[in-house]
Amino acid sequence: MTTTIVTVGGRMAAEGLAMLENAGVECISTGPYPTKPEVMALIDKHQPEALVVRLVELVDRDMLAASRSLRIVAKHGVGTNDIDVAAAKELGIPVIMATGANAHSVAEHALGLILALTKDFRRQDGHIRNGLWDKKLYAGRELRGQKLGLVGFGLIGQILARMAASIGMRVSAYDPFAPDEAFAGGVTRAASLDGLLAESDVVSLHCPLTEGTRGLIGKREIALMKPSAFLINTARGEVIDEPALILALQVGRIAGAGLDSFAEEPPQASPLWKLPNVLLTPHVAGVTEDARRAVSIMTSANVLAFLRGETLAQNLYAKV
Repeated sequence: MTTTIVTVGGRMAAEGLAMLENAGVECISTGPYPTKPEVMALIDKHQPEALVVRLVELVDRDMLAASRSLRIVAKHGVGTNDIDVAAAKELGIPVIMATGANAHSVAEHALGLILALTKDFRRQDGHIRNGLWDKKLYAGRELRGQKLGLVGFGLIGQILARMAASIGMRVSAYDPFAPDEAFAGGVTRAASLDGLLAESDVVSLHCPLTEGTRGLIGKREIALMKPSAFLINTARGEVIDEPALILALQVGRIAGAGLDSFAEEPPQASPLWKLPNVLLTPHVAGVTEDARRAVSIMTSANVLAFLRGETLAQNLYAKV
C-alpha cells in the first residue's frame, strides 16, 4: 500500500520532494493559502499518513480528523500557530517542526532590516529616484555602540546576537525560558521586558506566538521605547498590537519599524503601506532558496524517520 503525504499550502522544495518520492511516497499538494473545503476534500480523498503544513490560515480539528490514516503533522518551519496543536494532541497525532533549519536566514533578514532602517536606505533611494541629490537630508547613523534588545533568545536570536556584536553593537536579551548558558559572548540578560524596551536603540522580536506573547508589544510597551528606536519583527505579526504600532509610527513616537509578518496574512491594505518610516517584506525571512531547501530536506527526513518508527529529537515536537 502506498504511503501518501499531503502538503497544505504549496509544494516543498524539489530536494525534499525527491527524498519522499525516492522512498516510494506519493506527494500531493494544495496551492498556497487554500480554503478549508479544498483541504478537506484533498485529505478525504487521499487519506494521508502525514500532513506537511506550509502556507495556510489554520489546520484545524476537522482537517486533522479527516484522515483515518493520519499519524504525523509536520510544520514546514518552526511556528505552529497555524496548527491546532491542542486538537492534534487530543487525537493522538504528534506535531513536529523543522527546528533550526531556517534560523540563519531569519537572523540575516532581521539584520538587513536593521541596517536598512539605520542607514536611511528607503528615503535616500526615494530621493535619488525623484531627482533629489542633497546629502543634508541623510539621517543615517552607525550601529557601532548602539544597543540591540532581543525579545526571545532561541537559536535565531543567538545567531543575530553574534552578527550584531561583530559590528560593534551591545546586545541584551529578554527570555525567561532561555538557559543561562545561552548568554555568552557578551550578551547580557535583561531582567525585565520593560527595562529592555526602555534601554534599546533597536528592539528585535524573536519569540513564538503563544497566548502569553499575543499582543506582547502594545501601546504601553511602545511608549517605553526611545523616540529614536526601531522595532523589528521577523517573528509573528500577532505579537504586536498593529493599531498601536501604526499610531506610534504616525506621530513619531518611535523612529521606524521593519516588519516581515502581520496579524493577517496576506494582509489587507493598511496605513502601514503609506508610512515612510516603515520597511515591509511579505513574511519571507525564513524562505530564501537556501532556507527553503534546508527546511524541506529536514521536514522530509523527519517525516520519513517517524513513519519508519525511528526516534526523533525531543525538541522537534511542538508543545501545547
